Amino acid sequence: MIYMTATITIEELLKFILFFLGIGVLGYLIILLKNANNLVSQARRLAERNEKEMDNVLKQLPEIATNINSISEETKALMEAVSPEVMGLISNANSITEKIDSTGEIVFDTIDVVSDSISGTASSLQKNIKNITDYITLIVEIIDIIRNGFKNR
Repeated sequence: MIYMTATITIEELLKFILFFLGIGVLGYLIILLKNANNLVSQARRLAERNEKEMDNVLKQLPEIATNINSISEETKALMEAVSPEVMGLISNANSITEKIDSTGEIVFDTIDVVSDSISGTASSLQKNIKNITDYITLIVEIIDIIRNGFKNR
């Protein structure tokens, strides 16, 4: 039997590990470059397919920017012109709200007074009806007594 013995130093072991790590990193870089190349190819195809539309958009961009600027200026001018009127409207709305609040308090106070008055009137009327009923009962009894007195004669 033949035995082969080989000794490996730590330096050789580390070189071996670094060699395999280098191969792994190189493989990863190749995959990364392949994916980047695919991405660039897709972007190129997309740009080629939409070249006319992108040209149109780029040609219209200055006009769009001009329109946006004019709209912004008109809006600013309109806001400056309307601002005093808006402030006046807000002031009027606040004044109306205050008047409505005070009117509402007066209405609620009036309703309370009327409600108390109606309640008192209903209570008095109920007492008066009871008194009238008592008087009518008393008169009927007196009439019965008088009638019984005439019948007994």
